[in-house]
Amino acid sequence: MTRPWFSQVEQVQVIDDPEAFHWDLDTDFLVVGSGAAGASAAAEASEQGLRVTMIDRYAGGGASAASGGVLYAGGGTAIQRAAGVEDSPENMLAYLSMETRGCVSESTLRRFCEQSAETVDWLTAKGVEFRASLYPDKTSYPQIDYFLYHS
Repeated sequence: MTRPWFSQVEQVQVIDDPEAFHWDLDTDFLVVGSGAAGASAAAEASEQGLRVTMIDRYAGGGASAASGGVLYAGGGTAIQRAAGVEDSPENMLAYLSMETRGCVSESTLRRFCEQSAETVDWLTAKGVEFRASLYPDKTSYPQIDYFLYHS
């Protein structure tokens, strides 16, 4: 049986006086930040056979932990389809363009929308479980056990 990539993560080392501690490490791939994006980068690099080191300024989890594990995705994900929600990268782009009002470049936003469903498929293949439970009302804070909502 193969161990999951995350089983190799060592306990966080807290250092009271960083000036008194000499640290030297040789790694193939350094990930700064241990939120969902950092963990995903670490997983992919590890699967490519690289020696991965992940560091975080805080205890870990990044904005993903701070938001309760929210993943912003759309554009026609399998979860949306299973919940009966029709969406497309074009619809997602139109909505996010309105919401972001130019603070994100159009090319970056388009790429995010076009790759959103593929990203969810990748996470699912890695063992992340999503349920197609749609919260019926518009909200930013759905009740527990709802995995899909709109705000």
